[in-house]
Amino acid sequence: MYTPAFSVAQTSATAIDADLRIAALRSAGFHPLDLDTASNFTMAFTDIAYRISVPTDELSAAKDFLNSFDASLQST
Repeated sequence: MYTPAFSVAQTSATAIDADLRIAALRSAGFHPLDLDTASNFTMAFTDIAYRISVPTDELSAAKDFLNSFDASLQST
């Protein structure tokens, strides 16, 4: 069975927000890929989403962390 090495944990609307989330993941001990701004989704030259990818074995924990991160941003 094939299991991809990396999976998308979350998407972000801007490169700046994606970089912030990648930095937060790294500070928490995760191993996300560097942001690949060349392969983001686009439509009519408008950025739609930047992918935040982590090793597949970290995916569940990274999603939980990012959900907590979002909740902490909304509570401030």
